[in-house]
Amino acid sequence: MANETKIPYKIYLEESEMPQAWYNVRADMKNKPAPLLNPATHQPMTFDELRKLDFGSWKGPEYAGEQIPTLEEVLEVAQGFQMIHIELKPYFDRDEEIADRVIDAVLDAGLEEKAVITAFEYGALRRVKERMPQMAICAMTSSPESQLVQPATFWEKLGLKKTDPLAEKLSSPQAISEAAALLEDPNSIDEENSVLLYYLKDRLDFLYSIFPGMNLAQILQQYYYQTDFVNYVAQFSFPVDYIGPEYHAFFRDKDLISNAHAHGFKVAPWPVGNDSRDDLRQLFRLDPELVVTNKPEVAIAILTGLGRWD
Repeated sequence: MANETKIPYKIYLEESEMPQAWYNVRADMKNKPAPLLNPATHQPMTFDELRKLDFGSWKGPEYAGEQIPTLEEVLEVAQGFQMIHIELKPYFDRDEEIADRVIDAVLDAGLEEKAVITAFEYGALRRVKERMPQMAICAMTSSPESQLVQPATFWEKLGLKKTDPLAEKLSSPQAISEAAALLEDPNSIDEENSVLLYYLKDRLDFLYSIFPGMNLAQILQQYYYQTDFVNYVAQFSFPVDYIGPEYHAFFRDKDLISNAHAHGFKVAPWPVGNDSRDDLRQLFRLDPELVVTNKPEVAIAILTGLGRWD
């Protein structure tokens, strides 16, 4: 990994509008949740309206006024990078053309040999390989508990106390079913819990969209099939270059990397470093081909200490 510059970029948005499900998503993932409905029209914000938001102040005063970039702008900056990792997120508005539009942008930028296209939605990855067999793809997965059950500490971050009855209710194994019932009752949403409930709606939309037509019991069954993710992906009808389990899986299964390599896969654990520096340090010692992290400055410091960054 020495001297390599890699940038993860997540594709969420249409240029023309935001999906309706994004009403209360966090605009900068740090400050208070920011409604992404235009307050004047109560309609999803257009791209031009999103451009007016400040996406940089949360990181520091020197980033104040930073605008959300287009993919094309990111690819222009990435011309000198050795790799660019692009995550497709077509879930909320069922954007079936997102893979083709991203491929077009990558080809226009001349970065097809440097791009790794990654997604939880494997149909989008299939489309990438159908159109561009030589372009690298990564099949991602997360543990069922991280998607279906959130600890009480998570709700506390959203302004709920651990002892709040709603937080306890939504931290049970039946959390998603409880959330579905709450969302069906318009009287359940008020000013205090709207952020929480819209977050849960996003979780439901996410699960239902990557497993279209399935009920919750069937979705859990699919997660059961993915317990042995290497063999699960090995049965795909199209070739996969990387597998990307949530990074704790690499600590639970010491043979995960060797098993992946035996099947011809490289590995891309994510999102390493959010919880602790030690997690990043331990994972680098396992020598994965790619690490997805929101803490690049920490990763560089660790790799420098390990003598693997010049």
